[in-house]
Amino acid sequence: MKTGMVYLVGAGPGDIGLVTLKAAQCLLAADVVVYDQLVNPEILGFAGKEAEMIFAGKFSGNHILQQKEINRRLLLKARQGKTVVRLKGGDPLLFGRGAEEALELAQAGIPFEIVPGVSSSYSVPAYAGIPVTCRNISSRLNIVTGHETPDKGKETIVWDKLLDKNSTLVILMGMANLEKIVTQIIKDKTRLSTPVAVISNGTRKDQRVVTGRLSNIVARVKLDGIKPPGIIVIGDVVNLRKKLDWFKVELPLQGKRILVTRPEHQAAEIIGLLKQQGAEVTAVPLIKIVPVSDSAEIKATLKSLNVYDWIVFTSVNGVELFLSTLRRNKIKLSTINDLKFAAIGRKTADGLEKAGIPVALIPKDFVQESLADELIKTVPRDSLLLLVNAEGSRPVLEQQLVSAGLNLDTIGLYKAVPVIENHSRIKTMFAKKEIDAVMLTSSSCVDSFVDVFGRKGLEEKTKGVTIALIGPISAATARKAGLPVTVESREFTVEGLANALIEYYKEAKK
Repeated sequence: MKTGMVYLVGAGPGDIGLVTLKAAQCLLAADVVVYDQLVNPEILGFAGKEAEMIFAGKFSGNHILQQKEINRRLLLKARQGKTVVRLKGGDPLLFGRGAEEALELAQAGIPFEIVPGVSSSYSVPAYAGIPVTCRNISSRLNIVTGHETPDKGKETIVWDKLLDKNSTLVILMGMANLEKIVTQIIKDKTRLSTPVAVISNGTRKDQRVVTGRLSNIVARVKLDGIKPPGIIVIGDVVNLRKKLDWFKVELPLQGKRILVTRPEHQAAEIIGLLKQQGAEVTAVPLIKIVPVSDSAEIKATLKSLNVYDWIVFTSVNGVELFLSTLRRNKIKLSTINDLKFAAIGRKTADGLEKAGIPVALIPKDFVQESLADELIKTVPRDSLLLLVNAEGSRPVLEQQLVSAGLNLDTIGLYKAVPVIENHSRIKTMFAKKEIDAVMLTSSSCVDSFVDVFGRKGLEEKTKGVTIALIGPISAATARKAGLPVTVESREFTVEGLANALIEYYKEAKK
C-alpha cells in the first residue's frame, strides 16, 4: 500500500478570513483531519463531508489525546495511505509542537509538508488595535510561551530580562500563570507603570480586551472574568490601542444588564451564552433544588425497579437525584438494563446518556403535554410506568397518562424551594434601575419572582425591564400573576431563550 501524506497546517488565530488559501486546499483534499481546541470550528467546513474528524483538543490541564497518541494516529493514518491534515491554531511551528510531530514523521519515513499559518502572536494584538512594533516606540519583539514544558525540570525563562523600553513582549499560553509572570517582571519596580493588554478569543466575534498596567492587570483580569486562552502583550505599544482600536465587535446584547434567576448549579450555561453575546450578567437564584429524604416508599420503589417497563423523567434534576439515590441505596444500574427511558428534553436525556443509559423517547416540544402525547402513542397499554418528578409539580403529565389508560406510579425526589434571602437584593436592583432584562426559566422561578414584589402593582414595579421566559407554560404562569411577558422562547431550552432575547433586541434596533 502506498504511504499517505501528512500536512502540518496552521489554522490562523480564529477569524476564518485569516485561513490561508494553501490551508483551505489541504483541508479540501484531506481524508483525515486531526484538529486542536483552538481551531475555529467553522474552519473545519473547508474539509470534505467524508473526511474523518479527530479531536485532539488540549484544554488547560486536560489533554483529550496525549501527544504520543496524536503522533501514533498520524503515523497510523498515513500508513493506511490516507491524506492527513494536522490542524493547529495559529502557526504549527510557533509553540504548537509541530516540530516534534514533524520529527516523528521524518523518523518514520512518512512524507510531510508544513503549511505556515497566521500567528496569533501578532495578529491578535493587531485586532485589538495594538501593533507589536512601531518606529520610535518598539524596535524589538519577544515572543515567549507562558507555559513551559514540565519536562525541563525547572523554568528557563528569565522574565525580568525580556523587557526594556524599546521592546514588546508577547506571551502565548500565559493566562493561567499571569500573576506569577507579572510578579517576576515587576521585581524591577520601575516597570510597575508599563502598559499591558490581555486579549481573549482574539480576532473572533467574542473578542475581549482588558488593558491596564503591570501594577493592576492581574486584578483587572480577575474582575472582568477573562479565562484562558488568551494573549498577553506588554510594552508601550499597548497605548496605541486608544487610537487604533479598529475591530469594533457589535454583539447583540452589548451592554445589556441581564438578571439570571436559575438555581445556582444550573446557571453557568445561560450565563456563558449571554456573556458571549456581550451581556453584563448578574446571577441571583430565586429557587434552589432540594432533595427529599429517602422515605420508605421511595426505597421500596427503587428496589423494585425491575417491575416497570418505562421510567419517565421530567427534568435533569430528577435524573441527577435518581442516580445519586440509586448509589446511596447501593442499587446497581444493571438492574434496569431491560427498562426503557423517556426524557422531557435534550438536557434531561444527556444526563441519562452520560451515565450510560440509552433514551428511547424525547418529545418534539420539551413540555409535559408533548411528552404525554408521545408516550400515549408509543407505550403499550399493559405497560407499567414510573414517573420521576418534583414534589408539587404540575400534574398534567400524570393526569393525561392515567386518562389514556396507562398504569403509572410516581415518586418525587426533589422540590423547588424559593430563595427568600435574595428577594431584597432583587428589589434593590430594580429600584436602582440596574437591570435591563430578567430571565425566568421555569414556573417556579416565575412564582418566586412574583413573590419578590407581590401581585399588586407588579406591572408598574417591573416597568422598563424585559421579562423573558422559556416556553408557553412559564409564560402562562407569568400572565396569570399579572407579570407582563416581553419575550417567550419557541424553543424550550436556555439556548432557545437566549436566542429569543437576542432576536428581540435586534428587532428593537430596527
